[in-house]
Amino acid sequence: MKNKTGPFFLAALLSLCAALFATNTWAEDIKTWGEDIWTRDKLTGDWLGGRTYLSDHGIDIGLRLSQYYQGVTSGGVDQNSEYGGTMDYRLNIDTNKLLGTWKGFSVNMHARTRFGQDILADAGDLVVPNTGMLTPLPGGYHGTDITGLTVNQYFPAGEEHLGLLTLGKLDLIDAVTMFFPSVGYGQEGFWNVSALVSAMPWFGAVRGLSLYGGWLATINKKQKIGQSAILVTGTENVTTEWSSVSDSFDDVWIAAFHRFLWKLDDKPGYFMVFGGYSTREQASNEPRDHVIVPGQGIVDTDEENPWDIALYISQVLWQAEGNPNRKATILIGGTAGPDNPQFAQYNFFTALEGYGLMASRPHDRMGVAGWYNWLSDNFKDLVSPVADLQDTWGFELYYNFAINKWLHLSPDLQLAQNAREDDDLAVIAGVRLVVDF
Repeated sequence: MKNKTGPFFLAALLSLCAALFATNTWAEDIKTWGEDIWTRDKLTGDWLGGRTYLSDHGIDIGLRLSQYYQGVTSGGVDQNSEYGGTMDYRLNIDTNKLLGTWKGFSVNMHARTRFGQDILADAGDLVVPNTGMLTPLPGGYHGTDITGLTVNQYFPAGEEHLGLLTLGKLDLIDAVTMFFPSVGYGQEGFWNVSALVSAMPWFGAVRGLSLYGGWLATINKKQKIGQSAILVTGTENVTTEWSSVSDSFDDVWIAAFHRFLWKLDDKPGYFMVFGGYSTREQASNEPRDHVIVPGQGIVDTDEENPWDIALYISQVLWQAEGNPNRKATILIGGTAGPDNPQFAQYNFFTALEGYGLMASRPHDRMGVAGWYNWLSDNFKDLVSPVADLQDTWGFELYYNFAINKWLHLSPDLQLAQNAREDDDLAVIAGVRLVVDF
């Protein structure tokens, strides 16, 4: 029997739409929506007032599509190019505005859809040339996953600081970006993980990019940056799953930092001390989900607890008069860890970035970075029966063209030496297109 209600429902819906769009207010809104598409903050605009209404009532929604075309043009493991990307969905709920609860409480969700392919295997072992394509999982993974879901409570912590308590499923790239606001998610500035933070010894201590846990932090109100924090997480990667919380905390990773803030010639800077320790004993060649570690299949009975200490120095070198967002900055970082069980014992990197260096292009961004990762002797000796390893190093150069507020195009060039002595220096070229909806 045919459905006779469908045509009536469709006719009623079309009649209602026609009546609404016939009014002057809706007609003017549609006209305005079409005319200001190039100058609006987001591609889809204010949703005819809907985005502002939701935000005023405590619901903020972020939608971002990041697309990458990247290839190894010479050297590395294989000369190959791939297209891929992610769709990021962000939801922040301020329960005080929405439900009238106490102030400072919010719920944050970050979900990602990953599609296409990356060149992680083509670049080689211990080279991570595309941060944006690491989550939910690199390689051929396609799917949509909630990589972060937290509850958050802000509270007073003195005249100059706010306190923040966060609990839940932590997206570690979000955490890094919160504690280093300028580095981005691999979608704004540098692509390579090693150009963003002192990463390799840290990767040796953490198994995944999404972990159950929480942090307690203080935030400097004037500079709007996390000044200190202590982070406690489980050790089991839950990027693409929702395993038992209790099982994830059989062992824990504990990390903390403090940032000493200053101003040099009225330009902000800081010195930061970071330390981390895991209660989980592991081997240096233990497989990770987000970086290719050589030596799989070799049994190492010498398992130890990973730890690392990192130091960072950041300084604004130049600021445009009257517009502090136009600036040039330097970030220097280094990490030290044990010879065992981490595959990388030391790391050093330097990153120079410019924001709106040209007055005619105030929203452009550019940067150049270099890094060096010293692999541990213990790890090299362990893997020597199957591969001769060397230290890894590289450089990166990018320019982010702000075509408008919601559309950014970024060409990128990397030179990266992977861990295998037989592989030549990889020349990696790419282009990134980011659209904010």
